[in-house]
Amino acid sequence: MYKRLIAWAAAALLLLGSLGLCLSEEAVTARTLTSLKLRQKPSASAKVIDTYKKGTEATVLEWGEDWCRVQIGKRIGYMMTEYLDIPQDALSALQSAPVRDAAVTAPGRSDFRPEPGESLCDTAYLLDENQETVRNETTYQSPRLYISITSQWVDHGADCADVYVADIYIRSLTSFQRLLAKKWKNGTAKIDKIAQAHGAILAMTSDSAENLDAGWVIMNGDVLRKTRNRKRDLCVLYTNGEMAVIPAGDLVHEDIALLAENGEIWQTFLFGPTLLDENGHAMTEFNSTVGIHNPRSAIGYYEPGHYCFVQVDGRNTQSRLSPGRKNKGLTLTQLSQFMESLGCKSAYNLDGGQSSVMYFNGKIVSTPQGGGRRLGDVVAIVEADGE
Repeated sequence: MYKRLIAWAAAALLLLGSLGLCLSEEAVTARTLTSLKLRQKPSASAKVIDTYKKGTEATVLEWGEDWCRVQIGKRIGYMMTEYLDIPQDALSALQSAPVRDAAVTAPGRSDFRPEPGESLCDTAYLLDENQETVRNETTYQSPRLYISITSQWVDHGADCADVYVADIYIRSLTSFQRLLAKKWKNGTAKIDKIAQAHGAILAMTSDSAENLDAGWVIMNGDVLRKTRNRKRDLCVLYTNGEMAVIPAGDLVHEDIALLAENGEIWQTFLFGPTLLDENGHAMTEFNSTVGIHNPRSAIGYYEPGHYCFVQVDGRNTQSRLSPGRKNKGLTLTQLSQFMESLGCKSAYNLDGGQSSVMYFNGKIVSTPQGGGRRLGDVVAIVEADGE
């Protein structure tokens, strides 16, 4: 599946590169010469986003001999160049502008394209094919995975909590899974049951997207929902292993749609908010109204193939790490500072509260409130097939 996705993504990039699209650094206004369709992709057979009357103003984002990428209002798509009236001086500037490799906005994604069978992570953390898997209470190591669980009592005076960190290296992105209890939006189960049913080594609370009314939901490369949601920051795991968070105000729905259609996205997460700024530093203001102390779950990104899952206990559960004390949980500010201390490039808050729980090597390692809640899906690490 992963090889096919990479092949589709590469083919899409070659197609877009062959169009010779040039990036406009300044706003260039054009007018439609006739009634003209705005399409999702630069193709006459692509899905039509909308149709506009003759004389409609369009902002040219990128120019190509056959197609232009344009914006009309909040909508972004493609129109045929020959049917756009572009002022000559602006046209000359567009023609001399730098050629863009990809005609979509993909925040946090570079040109990194792993070859089929190439390991995403540093193979020093992985075993050779002839070595036996190492498996104990804190470590899982095989030719395809490395997971190390550490725990610490995070003490902010009156604010304190048990925090569990899973440091993860994976050879193939197929090891990074979203697992459903049953079917999408149809059934729940405890995390250990979900994990065991799919043979997961590590599992943690996901984003509970099934309980949210709108927004992109992509699981393991499959698009389950593709509606707009500009209220929540969107976390995207691309098919090249890179992960980034797109702030709600910066999200371009049409670009996500094109990336998804071209097989460029492996997972999305919809809960939020983002926990680090664009430089990987801690934040003090968040796109959330739930910043108080809580049990929390978060995902962190270092580089392709290297991630972390972080789970925080709270709501006065008994501490396992500091006997006699209780877990209060962490605020979003404290969690942000913790993710920065781990050295993550980006980090994202997932569902928390009673849903927050971590499972590793056959058992639950955290102390969820009330034993945890039944979940519709979890984020997990599984053994991928050898390549």
